Amino acid sequence: VQNAIGRDGHDPSIMDLDPEKSLEYQKAMASRKSKKKKKKKTPSKEPKKPKVRRKKIFWSPIEESKIDDNSLWSMIKGSFDFDSLKVDQDEFQSLFTDTSNPADKKNKA
Repeated sequence: VQNAIGRDGHDPSIMDLDPEKSLEYQKAMASRKSKKKKKKKTPSKEPKKPKVRRKKIFWSPIEESKIDDNSLWSMIKGSFDFDSLKVDQDEFQSLFTDTSNPADKKNKA
């Protein structure tokens, strides 16, 4: 029914109104509610930062009991201080962050 009303050039939102109340009263109440909602909104002080999505990496961890004595992992175990490792943040972001907008992917589908 709402599609037919819209097709004929009328406002289909009238179907959502209460038949027991007058149209003028309901329009007045709707305009008051929209004014209250507009007043409650305050502009944010700082602009929102865009969300950075990490790329998904699929890997399975190796149990320590399954590492052979002649493997690379057993050779470096305890010989490297990972706390002193310096990471190039720009390279890390270029490799492991996804700058595409997920909404764009939904729109293409």
